[in-house]
Amino acid sequence: MVRAPSSGGVWSLRNLSISVPRAVLSGEGQSAILRCSYDLEDAALYSIRWYKAETEFYRFVPREMPPTMVFPLPGASVDLTQSDHQQVRIVNLNRRLSGDYQCEVSADAPLFHTDIRSAPLTVVDPPFRAPRLTISSGSYARGDILKANCSVDEAYPAPNITWMIDHHKIAETVSWRTSDLDFKERGAFSHLEVTILEAEHYKMGLTYTSSSLNRAYQENYYGFEREQKDDKETLRYTLIPPVNGQFTLSCVATIFDIYSRMSEPMFIREADPPYPASVTREDSSGSSTPRSTLLTCVFAVVLLLHAL
Repeated sequence: MVRAPSSGGVWSLRNLSISVPRAVLSGEGQSAILRCSYDLEDAALYSIRWYKAETEFYRFVPREMPPTMVFPLPGASVDLTQSDHQQVRIVNLNRRLSGDYQCEVSADAPLFHTDIRSAPLTVVDPPFRAPRLTISSGSYARGDILKANCSVDEAYPAPNITWMIDHHKIAETVSWRTSDLDFKERGAFSHLEVTILEAEHYKMGLTYTSSSLNRAYQENYYGFEREQKDDKETLRYTLIPPVNGQFTLSCVATIFDIYSRMSEPMFIREADPPYPASVTREDSSGSSTPRSTLLTCVFAVVLLLHAL
């Protein structure tokens, strides 16, 4: 919109900005406060109008009595006790109120300068239960392949799934986002394979195609290396082997920064070897020293996300 300067070349409306929560929980008693800030530079305010998409639901006109006017917003209501010329509070939201919200500010006569800003809001319906983690075996021997599944109940939007070992993030399955007009609840699913090898290091690796939406985490807790082979990229993380021969595996469901819930952690222990193994050897002096064997765990994310 083109705005003409007022006398002396001063704009009568500038620095318009909007503040909308990126996500809020749905349900009775849940609310969202939408704020609009602006600088009229000594000009009078003519009106503030709030829109969901292109539908007006709140108006503030200081010249009128009363100055506020509310229009129907299906599935929610406006709290007039906490709504004015700078903000509007919406209560009792449901997920169909997700979408873009706009604040339109107009200065008074003679110029009636008008500007508008928008921001997205997602109303979240979280899953009812914690993620469910299953694993093919609670113990491992060298050469085993452990298969783990993490599933999350339907929610809006579909949750992300983060895999954790010993409470450290190793990777995340990122759910795909639907269009603004699709308010269907969807579940999430992720599959992990763990291969136990005898090696010089205890390693954790993630394998995924370059076109996937997976995220891999690099923390100071791990050593890090990257390998490219064919059309797949392998990320390997090196850490100190567990002294007691066990580690925990868990998964966490998250939706934006307002919902996070972890599965019951699974303790995975090294099984007793099926054959007699010498744990000591004699050196040239005849004394016995412990045999030091480290393990390698290679984690392959083979299935990213499945809508239940």
